[in-house]
Amino acid sequence: MNVVFDAGPLITACKFEVEKKLVIDHLLTDCRVLIPPSVEEEVAIMGAIYPDGVAAGERIADGRIRVVSVSARRWDRHLHEYALGDGERDSIGLCGQEPNVQALVTDDHLAFVTATRLGLAVWMLPDLVIELMSRGLLTSRLARTILEVIRPRYRAGVIEYSLEKLREVKKDAKSGSSD
Repeated sequence: MNVVFDAGPLITACKFEVEKKLVIDHLLTDCRVLIPPSVEEEVAIMGAIYPDGVAAGERIADGRIRVVSVSARRWDRHLHEYALGDGERDSIGLCGQEPNVQALVTDDHLAFVTATRLGLAVWMLPDLVIELMSRGLLTSRLARTILEVIRPRYRAGVIEYSLEKLREVKKDAKSGSSD
């Protein structure tokens, strides 16, 4: 699955650990994570003094996270008028340029609204975890643990809703397998 990450979810995924692995490493097993250079700059270069920035930088250096220049400026005029940050604007632009991207993963409210208005699939990091579990790429136990571990980065309602969605997906998977 190809996804574009904005800075916020990348930092979160590189900050928290589950089963002695960073969350990003669990995600990279089944996701091809793309980021624009401005997100690399924000997270791995300017953030290189933080452990999450170092973790992101290592995964960029070894190719597990791919930095892709934004050349197609499909929505440039509109994106500039939204007054988005460089990383958010470029992440949305990258989604518009890359043909096989399933979703933009962002925790930024304005970027979420903007990308939705442009017709993109947009997920928060907890949504990506649920999607991976629904596809059978994460166990329900691992997905739940990831959601609990990243809880400090989100308002309470986000995680509670995500845990409820996780239960629904698990319930649907069980009822579908008994048909």
